Amino acid sequence: MRQFLLFLGILFFAGCSPEGSAEKTEISFAKESIRILRRDRPAVVFTVEIADTNAKRMRGFMYRTDIRDDEGMLFLFPVNKKVSMWMANTPESLDMLFIDEYGRITEIVENTVPFSRDQVQSRESVIAVLELKGGTAKRSGIEAGDLVEHSFFNLEKASGNL
Repeated sequence: MRQFLLFLGILFFAGCSPEGSAEKTEISFAKESIRILRRDRPAVVFTVEIADTNAKRMRGFMYRTDIRDDEGMLFLFPVNKKVSMWMANTPESLDMLFIDEYGRITEIVENTVPFSRDQVQSRESVIAVLELKGGTAKRSGIEAGDLVEHSFFNLEKASGNL
């Protein structure tokens, strides 16, 4: 009987944990500086968190309300592919910059809708996505064709195209 009551007590406390609390467990992201090289204008510098594992890419900016104008998250994928992102559990609007293997921004989706489960998909294959606070791309004059300077990208093949 004592074991049965102990079992019921464990079930009770397990059922009392907040819904989705497992999703909110802390994940640690490495931080690095990147530069976005723009045509005929000075580069723009951001401090980004690196999402280079499945767990980190799945978490992204979920539950975050403290994104600064000079911060972002750089999602790095192991292969070139069409990428789908979404805003589930993400309370701040974001700009999503899709980046090819040469560091070239191929397209920008601005001011995504917070908490939306709609897919935001790249039109072509990319190897990375840079998420910035909504409106940052426009405020900073970042455009498709600009280059993201980071060791992950092969800028040497793209440098003549800026």
